[in-house]
Amino acid sequence: MTLTTAGIPVEDFRTRSRRWAKECYEWSKVPFLPSSQRVGRVYDVVGPQNLFGEDSLFINLGYWRDNPATLDEASKDLARLVAREAELGPDDIQLDVGFGYGDQDFLWAEEFKPKQIIGVNIAVEQIEIASRRAVELGLDHRIHYEYGSAIDLPRENESCTKVTALESAFHFPSYTKFFAEAYRVLRPGGKLVTADIVPRTNRASKAIVQISDRRLPGTLHERDFFDIHHYRQALIDAGFSNVTTYSIRREVYAPLATYLTQRLRDHDMRRVNPALRLAFSRPALTLWGPWADYIIAIGTKKP
Repeated sequence: MTLTTAGIPVEDFRTRSRRWAKECYEWSKVPFLPSSQRVGRVYDVVGPQNLFGEDSLFINLGYWRDNPATLDEASKDLARLVAREAELGPDDIQLDVGFGYGDQDFLWAEEFKPKQIIGVNIAVEQIEIASRRAVELGLDHRIHYEYGSAIDLPRENESCTKVTALESAFHFPSYTKFFAEAYRVLRPGGKLVTADIVPRTNRASKAIVQISDRRLPGTLHERDFFDIHHYRQALIDAGFSNVTTYSIRREVYAPLATYLTQRLRDHDMRRVNPALRLAFSRPALTLWGPWADYIIAIGTKKP
């Protein structure tokens, strides 16, 4: 079997078309699953074959401030930004919630060298793939992955020094419950850092809640949605001190749209499901980008 440099199987058109049809069918069933299973199932269906990166399995929008040449490099820069804000270092026991396929953890292990990284996720395929990759890289003695919910973290009280959520928290069932859980598992003086997609205004947040309150299958009526200001207040209400929130949307959406305009024309992008290519096309980003903020949030557990 022929593989790409990222380890993704090379398919002929017939095989690819069958996969797309199966993916669309599986996505159509997601709204009817129990709410605790929906996000994990979506990402299990997406799989590595539908990512936009070049040689990695990063699954974030990237940080484009320093004009990286590729999405892989922009994704690495976003991971580095989170690590710097967390002041990640050799003495840390880090809990990474929603780790994708592990690329961010591999980068942190190599460049920032925390003592231990525990990854928690509800996407079964991502746990399996990330665990296998950690073994292949010889990092499994420092990185461990397991199944677990962001609102019921499988860690003891005060067992971690850093908690990170890189472009994953917007999927969590509740920010307030996640913040409370992060506070619980952190040691005094420990930090929570998120890189997160949120509505630009609280007005947009309320509109999302009103729409989801129709309570159709798969809606988000039980979710709490915050703009950057309410996000900060929620962290304070959870007990965090020295809370900082700031927007990097100008270094995310516009440069990403410019990059993807060209990237989606590349030959290897023919493997990506047309529905996903459409969702991240320039016209689509133009529609939803103005409503979305992209924030970095930092909070410290009181000593």
